[in-house]
Amino acid sequence: MRKKVAALLCAIMCIAAFTGCSSAELGYLQMGADLLTKMEVSETKGTVNIELDADAMKDYVAGISGVADEATKEELSAFTGKKSAVIDYAIKMDMSTLAYQADLDITYAGTKYDLGDMYFGMKDGIYVSGKTVWGAYELTKAMVGENGASYLKDENFAKDLKAITDGSGYINLMSMEEMGLTEEDLAEVIPTGGYGDLYASAMDFYKNAFSGFTTNMVSEVSGGYKIKTDGKAVAQLFVDVLDYIGNNPDTVLAATTDYMMDVMKAMNTSEEDMASFKEELEATAKDAASFKAGVDQIKAAVEQGIAQPEVSKVLDSFSYESTITKAGDGFNTVENFAITDGGKSVLKITGNSTVKASSGKIVMPANSVSTEDFEKKLTALDDKYNPVNAVVALWGWEGDSEAMLTLDRAEESFFANANGVNFVEYVEEDGRVYLPLRDICEALGETVEWNNDEKTAYIVRDGEKTAMQGKIQDGKSFISVRDFEKLGYTVAYEKVEDLKQVTVTK
Repeated sequence: MRKKVAALLCAIMCIAAFTGCSSAELGYLQMGADLLTKMEVSETKGTVNIELDADAMKDYVAGISGVADEATKEELSAFTGKKSAVIDYAIKMDMSTLAYQADLDITYAGTKYDLGDMYFGMKDGIYVSGKTVWGAYELTKAMVGENGASYLKDENFAKDLKAITDGSGYINLMSMEEMGLTEEDLAEVIPTGGYGDLYASAMDFYKNAFSGFTTNMVSEVSGGYKIKTDGKAVAQLFVDVLDYIGNNPDTVLAATTDYMMDVMKAMNTSEEDMASFKEELEATAKDAASFKAGVDQIKAAVEQGIAQPEVSKVLDSFSYESTITKAGDGFNTVENFAITDGGKSVLKITGNSTVKASSGKIVMPANSVSTEDFEKKLTALDDKYNPVNAVVALWGWEGDSEAMLTLDRAEESFFANANGVNFVEYVEEDGRVYLPLRDICEALGETVEWNNDEKTAYIVRDGEKTAMQGKIQDGKSFISVRDFEKLGYTVAYEKVEDLKQVTVTK
């Protein structure tokens, strides 16, 4: 248990302690705390410029093949030459309710694309506008050019999609319930009286836990502070933080205990849970040798990872610089991020933003459609212009009664859900595979009638009915995959390692 607590603390420290306790570092932290404390409701406006050399990026990804996956390489294959884009954004944030509203525009190849409004609220869920989907479609079509799916360029497809997005208003991507939150959970996330006391506690934590520790990344400039670093320095910071924690367990654990007690109290944690957590931390502090062993084990793993050639190449490739300064009653931030490879610029991102106090509450969209209803419309649109050619079912995992159902369309779908991978129940009996009637037939675009008296499913085409072998299990209808051969489909079975797979192809 001591090593588990050490691992937890190290994870927290490596994220939270991205700065030390020099006067510049503490001043930088205090500026951030002041920003949040004085602006319960804030508005941030900014611009991000992106410059990408797609050919250099492909060479870069190929050179770190141990890190990048094949899907990333495939996605990059469609891009060539130098690309640039400008992102303009405005974000309103209400810290008292943890609600956000964002407006986003992207300019690419001289054309501005409106990605509409997006909302997030801990009490309300996540919403995007129909404009967001339409803007993403137009931007995708422009970016992929001739390499993109041909159906995206179909004027009728665009017209139908525009009608769907215009008529949808806002889409409720996720509700509070779907996020797994209850009113009690919210009471723990949003502290009574706001976050002001916690910001002060966080400052005390840094001062008490990391006294004498410095990153050498923060310097003071006129009216503010600058952070300057690169990949190697960030990696070394993780090692240095772990080393500091392992050599100063009493200091770090004592400061952590005080801070976590403040956090748990603000989050309305029960006295019993607070006492239990405090007892565990105090027990960990008493067993300093075990704690240090846990920290050293984590540090060794980090150092081993950093030493890997692929990781080292990534760390050597990027640099970061950020300056935050006072701007009237608000703050201005300038950021620069770059990836270089062999002296060649691969990616350069520069940003400039201003944050200031705002007024008024964030009001969530009053009318919206559910994600399920919106996805049904998009899938129907894809079925019309980019039909399913085949359905692949994979099953046979030990102790699992579900099959993985994958749709193979004529072209890769613009809509992620339409490429859908679903897990469905299946029945295997006497060498035959039966898949859920609704799932398999809807995927293939077939019209089905179920005759309950006959316990038989019929595929209806041009008024003609074809009987399909079916069965009922646990009140659910299943249909024989092999019987699709009656309709002219090709049904192919094969083994995939220890699993079984069937492909039904039109």
